[in-house]
Amino acid sequence: MDDTTARQLADINAAFYASRAADFSATREGPWPGWRRLHELLDREGLPSAARVLDVGCGNGRLGRFLAEARPSLRYTGLDRCRELVAIARAAGGLGAEPEFLEADLVGDDPATTLGARRFDLIACFGLLHHVPGRARRQALLATLLAHLAPGGMLAVTCWRLVSFARFRDKIAPWHEAQPPVDSTRLEAGDHLLPFGDGDGLRYVHFADEDETAELLDELRVERVASWRADGQSDELNQYFLVRPARDRR
Repeated sequence: MDDTTARQLADINAAFYASRAADFSATREGPWPGWRRLHELLDREGLPSAARVLDVGCGNGRLGRFLAEARPSLRYTGLDRCRELVAIARAAGGLGAEPEFLEADLVGDDPATTLGARRFDLIACFGLLHHVPGRARRQALLATLLAHLAPGGMLAVTCWRLVSFARFRDKIAPWHEAQPPVDSTRLEAGDHLLPFGDGDGLRYVHFADEDETAELLDELRVERVASWRADGQSDELNQYFLVRPARDRR
């Protein structure tokens, strides 16, 4: 995907989240059911109580609060472009000792520069991959995150199986409604424009199904710790992957 189109798609989402941060956060207060399985796996894999955690696309910080319930001494770093959502996360608290927040545009900025020399025991990329335009950018983001794991660290990723469900498919909007305008001939297969809730506000989403996401991870040579489906009424709304760098890659 060319840079101009990627920027247009990122700007659609930036405008949505900046204008609807409070409403969006109000619908995203509780933990996802799939996080219970994540918690079990992190215990099994021996994630330390003072784990360094990076929450990419942290929004209102609810993942951090969930993790901190069991690990109150964790060192939490939230990364998001939307300063309005980050402000909500800061105010809510419950994120361990001295949480850190980084502001970055994952399309226009280099996440490796933003993260610098930081290394993490756990990096979570939940509810985000479908907002990253272009396969090459999604792969580059995952590669950067893997490179910022500490020895023994793990990366947790979800893909939203939105097109697998009629209630989302039936809401997909035509591209001529996009603001700013987007040349739909420059999009990749699986790119969609989706209203939020009952139709107020449009977001760019990419249907990165589990096969596509697994392929991206496999190309980066990872060892799969676990994968599972959870969330939503069907308990299959999200596909989870918990991975670590393959041993021959370290």
